[in-house]
Amino acid sequence: MTDRLYWPIWFCAALLTGIVAGFMLGHALILARFIDWLLLSGTPSLGQAYAAFRASAGRAGLDGYYAVAGLQVIGTSAFLIVSLAARRHRAAALVAGLAGALWVAVHYASGFGALEARVVRAGGEIPREVAGRFVDWNVPIHLFHAGTLAVALGALLSVPLAALRQKD
Repeated sequence: MTDRLYWPIWFCAALLTGIVAGFMLGHALILARFIDWLLLSGTPSLGQAYAAFRASAGRAGLDGYYAVAGLQVIGTSAFLIVSLAARRHRAAALVAGLAGALWVAVHYASGFGALEARVVRAGGEIPREVAGRFVDWNVPIHLFHAGTLAVALGALLSVPLAALRQKD
């Protein structure tokens, strides 16, 4: 049974990890800098602007983002479990499984998740010290997430290469 699940789970894990790594890299390079600028520029409050956006756009985009990110963690974890059960490519699966979940753990354990929620849920002006802490962390933590996910993706992509070498 694990052999039939092995490659489809690997494919889903690799695909979702690549997508979420792209989300994080895009956020770090573009969106984070725009949000930082909004916070520091004196333009209307990010909390007010984001609340208006959320009301007009609905939750579909944000829910979709969380669904893809959640499926990515589930995918790398499932691939780790299937790899251990099948006794195939366990080291790569362990790296992918750990790195694939590490970014979420760091996001919340560091306190950035709560800080981010405080900033985007603010209905009015965001206190300067909160905005400053957010701006200090925003780009670096999302670059860390992208890097961690790149490690997971690299481990996942090494699996078919190792399988090809084993066939030779």
